[in-house]
Amino acid sequence: MTDRERPPFHAKRGYRLFSGVFGAFLLGVGVYALALGFAPMSALHLVGGIGLVLVGGNMVVSAYAAKESWLSRLGPLP
Repeated sequence: MTDRERPPFHAKRGYRLFSGVFGAFLLGVGVYALALGFAPMSALHLVGGIGLVLVGGNMVVSAYAAKESWLSRLGPLP
């Protein structure tokens, strides 16, 4: 098998499984932060919850579709 025939890293089964589970976790944390946030909700709390829901949802959808997620496009973080 040559390099041209290998699937990209985001299309491999293990990566997709890990990405989907981690995305579902982030999605759940974001929903928890939004739904069970104590009143009055600060702007940081609201933006953080929405951000987690968006990133987690994107990871789940990307894992299902074998596409690269937004978080993986950031590149290697230190």
